[in-house]
Amino acid sequence: MQLRKGIMGALVLGLIGVVLLLKPTFHADQLVGGLIGLGSGVMAGMAYFSVRELGARGEPEMRTVFYFSLVSSVGAGAWLVFSDIHAIDLRSGLLLLGVAGFATVAQLAMTRAYTRGKTLMSAALAYSTVIFSSLFGMLFWGETHDASAWLAIALIILSGVAASHFSRASTSA
Repeated sequence: MQLRKGIMGALVLGLIGVVLLLKPTFHADQLVGGLIGLGSGVMAGMAYFSVRELGARGEPEMRTVFYFSLVSSVGAGAWLVFSDIHAIDLRSGLLLLGVAGFATVAQLAMTRAYTRGKTLMSAALAYSTVIFSSLFGMLFWGETHDASAWLAIALIILSGVAASHFSRASTSA
């Protein structure tokens, strides 16, 4: 029980770091978008635990990712019915192909992590995506970070270290 509290504490610490780094704000006209984002996060959490269960029951990662991609594509296709269609030129087509390829590899890696690894530790380490996004923003778009952003990054890293520690401790207990 103590170990579970430790890893949950690591998750909360990482979440605090993410909030400090992203500094989300909501205005009255953003309530619907904020609720959609919150609902998306809840659904993602449920999906991660479902992926874990599928793996525990012997479902291959490739099949899980295939059906995830299929359902996502059908959903995106339905959304496109209500949107303007824009022609894809060579450059944007290559970018789209690159995004699709990297997303597929990332989805396979994430599915394997949640299937074979410890779910809560994987969730805590998933906060590192915010760090990488911030660092890429600095590298590619010249963004700068103040002291609070660097503190937030340190909290997210500390969260991952704590999650790893408590995960190892639960294996040896």
